Amino acid sequence: MGKVLANKWAIAVSIAALVLIGSSIYTWQNRYYLRFIPIPLNYIEVVNNESLFLPASQRARPLGEIPFTPHDLTDESGLRKTLNAIQGFSPMAANTGVVNYEDITFERWVSQIRQKPFYCTDATQLFILAAWAQGLKAREWHLLPPGWPPGQGHSVAEFFNPVSGTWQLVDAQHAAVVRGTSGRILGMAEVLRRIAKDGGRSVVIDYGPFRDQMLRNARGPSTEQYFFESGLLATPVLQLQQATWFAEISRPFMIRGHFVIGYPIVIAGWNHDDRVLYAKLSALGMILAAFSILGFGMAWRKSLSAG
Repeated sequence: MGKVLANKWAIAVSIAALVLIGSSIYTWQNRYYLRFIPIPLNYIEVVNNESLFLPASQRARPLGEIPFTPHDLTDESGLRKTLNAIQGFSPMAANTGVVNYEDITFERWVSQIRQKPFYCTDATQLFILAAWAQGLKAREWHLLPPGWPPGQGHSVAEFFNPVSGTWQLVDAQHAAVVRGTSGRILGMAEVLRRIAKDGGRSVVIDYGPFRDQMLRNARGPSTEQYFFESGLLATPVLQLQQATWFAEISRPFMIRGHFVIGYPIVIAGWNHDDRVLYAKLSALGMILAAFSILGFGMAWRKSLSAG
């Protein structure tokens, strides 16, 4: 009888060990996605409220100098001048080729976008540099197709204005400030709530002096096309960390920056990369398997002692 029981314990421990090994491998391979915390739209204000476990932004040290002098972003006039300056930094004509990110460094990046039309991520990074130079919090939103296919979607920037006490959203690639119909600058949380309420009819895109050019797709699809026609606001992801070639952040406990690196916002069903969920389920399985092995071992030892 004791031998039969021992065999059963051995089988249980073996199964738990296999689960532990498999889940550990998957969790490690997908640890990047483990660090994204999904937030339902009804609780989106969480991303605006800084806390120890759920940060709203992450400061970093740029690995190069900002290539232009920004104006005061807390003032609407200065915000407009900064967005205009970003437009003047990179050509609109596409006959000079596109930015090549192979073996990219901060210096190579600056050199390229001065000669070639920038991508949305480049413009967002320029704006973030401008905000950081003034000691302001800034962050990037990725607006993606369902499933997060690589190389697709759009990038916009948001910064915290200490004068208004609010996060304010801009599309730096298009020199656009995102406003409500009253003229007040909106944050992404408010934009998403308005999209859910009225389909975006109360969201206004202010291109300033670049309106005609942007509506003629001088920088590719307009902000309205990205927001409303392409439906990219159905899969927004707040990205707290920038690329390692662009900025350097601390590494507490061998983790690059804060454990949380982003927030997929769940609008009306799961549109995001499934690995965001699978990595967490795998981590849970790893923990349960480890405790199971410990529990089986203790029970096995107890049964041997009793025998």
